[in-house]
Amino acid sequence: KNLQRLTFKVLVKGHNDAVLKDDDAAELTFIYGIGTDGLSDFEMAIDGLGLHETHHVEIETGKLAAYFGWLSSYLTETVAVPEIAGTLQMEFTLKTVSSPEPREIVNAIAGLQSHGGCGTGCGCGCH
Repeated sequence: KNLQRLTFKVLVKGHNDAVLKDDDAAELTFIYGIGTDGLSDFEMAIDGLGLHETHHVEIETGKLAAYFGWLSSYLTETVAVPEIAGTLQMEFTLKTVSSPEPREIVNAIAGLQSHGGCGTGCGCGCH
């Protein structure tokens, strides 16, 4: 998956929320393996995931940044992760794997290095 563009269907719920529903799904697309600090724990966990397979995460909200690494800010904005204290349940289903253009990879890596991997949708190529 290194340097491949991955797209996931993502479902998130808080500890006491209703059951996860496909209607509430968001999409998360990123280039795997471009983080300036190496692979995040999340990237390592999804490494062997095949198309249409799902990775389940149960995580304390305070540990999101550590687990998702360079993807954490982008994830919380793109997927609208609730700002609650406690545990979140998340499902990441791999929808597509595609090859980005070499220029897209270079721009994304350069953006991460020059902006510290902010992942905020600022146009720097973090995601």
